[in-house]
Amino acid sequence: MNSIPSMGASLATGTGDVMKLGRQFLPSRQQVIYGYTHRLLNETAMNANSFAMQVAENYFAMTAPHMHDKKAVPLRMGQGDELADALKANGQALRRYMDGTVKTLPADLEDAWVLSLPEPYRSDCERDLAARRGLLPIRLALIAADADTAGIGKLMTEFGALVTVLTPATADGVIDERDRPHARGIIERCNDVVIAALTIQRRFVALLGGDK
Repeated sequence: MNSIPSMGASLATGTGDVMKLGRQFLPSRQQVIYGYTHRLLNETAMNANSFAMQVAENYFAMTAPHMHDKKAVPLRMGQGDELADALKANGQALRRYMDGTVKTLPADLEDAWVLSLPEPYRSDCERDLAARRGLLPIRLALIAADADTAGIGKLMTEFGALVTVLTPATADGVIDERDRPHARGIIERCNDVVIAALTIQRRFVALLGGDK
């Protein structure tokens, strides 16, 4: 875990000494979210306007009407002729958050934003956000009829991804300093397998109920 120096220590040692120690600070939650959003927009065919509209749909679906704050969350919905205006306005609002014009991502909007990320960006983002507090994000079982099949498929997919990143690091049968470039990817894929496995485990724990 990254250590953050106390204010007293900073004053006693001076800024230069703190810099020499090489202490690192966690990026903010919104920086993590924006980072994955940039990746999504750069690596896929999705554009800012369409993604912003998805965020808006999730925000209005998840937030009670009396909690909507047009000043803090200037997102809009629209039908017919109003849809084009809403798309443009929401895209502009999204860019203002991401370029720092709007300094803070409202808490009510964060969930809608993350849930709007398609896979694998969503899972990767949720994992990184949870890891900040030493947690793993375990998905609740879905109600959909195909949830169990989808969950098993997810586990198989994540295990395959783990094998892929493990292969170059373990090809020589030794894990040593030469494998450092592969370490972060392996750790992330291991976490993904654990998350998928525990999600399925929950379904069978529920199946057993009170049985021991």
